[in-house]
Amino acid sequence: MRTSLNYNIREGNLEAIVHGYRNGFIRAEEYNNLTQCDTLNDLKSQLQVTDYGNFLQNESTLTSRVISDRATERLTNEFRELRGWSDQPLSKFLDFITYDYMISNVLKLIAAARHNRDSLDILYRCHPLGLFDGIAALTATGSVEEMFDTVLIDCPIGAFFESAAQRDFDSQSIEYIRGVLQKNYLEAFYDFVLELGGDTALVMGRALSFEADRLVLGVTANTCTMKDLLPEDRKKLFPNFGTLVDVHDELAAVNEPSQIPERLKASFPEYAELFDDGRNVGDSAKKSVEKKLAERAIAVYRDCMGTQFQFGVFYGWVKLKEAEIGNLMWISECITQNMKSRVHEFTPVA
Repeated sequence: MRTSLNYNIREGNLEAIVHGYRNGFIRAEEYNNLTQCDTLNDLKSQLQVTDYGNFLQNESTLTSRVISDRATERLTNEFRELRGWSDQPLSKFLDFITYDYMISNVLKLIAAARHNRDSLDILYRCHPLGLFDGIAALTATGSVEEMFDTVLIDCPIGAFFESAAQRDFDSQSIEYIRGVLQKNYLEAFYDFVLELGGDTALVMGRALSFEADRLVLGVTANTCTMKDLLPEDRKKLFPNFGTLVDVHDELAAVNEPSQIPERLKASFPEYAELFDDGRNVGDSAKKSVEKKLAERAIAVYRDCMGTQFQFGVFYGWVKLKEAEIGNLMWISECITQNMKSRVHEFTPVA
């Protein structure tokens, strides 16, 4: 890893810009004002006095989707500017951040093709940070194998398909494909930050270990009742790092949700407690666990921005900004659907 002096010369300026962006996160008093709004036009007025400014000034008709899309465009433009100014190895690190969004976009298009939905409409809804050359061509393909052979083989995330134990994804569930791609992505990202060394390896190592644990817990909760998924197949979806590595075999073998905290409580009580509330009530329990993990992720991303002279600052900023945009979407939806009693059900990021 570069010395602090070299870092200050090359990446220090970009890190300073990101810290400036962080200072623009919506603050508690600003959230309070937003949650008091009765209409989206009121929300627009309140956002004008935040760092978002007049980003909605050209919108004649407001919806929660419009607000989210314009905020995402703002983030994307800022990110692309940073990427354009960066040199190696930071540029490659920033590329790794975008791979996560590419995977999500491809999964949306795969799901659309399987359910005969309008793939072009789904393409318009793809995250702009996850767009890549050739992605539009995926809308004309009819199977995962065809997608891979015509487009994905040459795209940045093609390696995550190639490194899978099997490439025949057409008979697999979206959940399984997601697990395979996320596993391969996290392992590649983790290896890269370890190669960088220094504080980046320490900070991002902790962050990616949490993401690996979150994937393991999510896959286990979402697939443990699938009778046709063998334990050895489930384990193939678990990253080869993270704090839960030693209990991968036990988690892979569970066949009902109530067994998950039993496998965790001895060595990982902090994870076991996530499953304490309504763990036998199906989808609602899964959503509860996912929400709790998302809340813990906020603390992880904040920690990424707490140490100077390392690349985790950029990762933490993007993830926190995404969470903030999710908060705006939630508040907007509560206003639109007249659900003001739930408007405070979000996690601030500042």
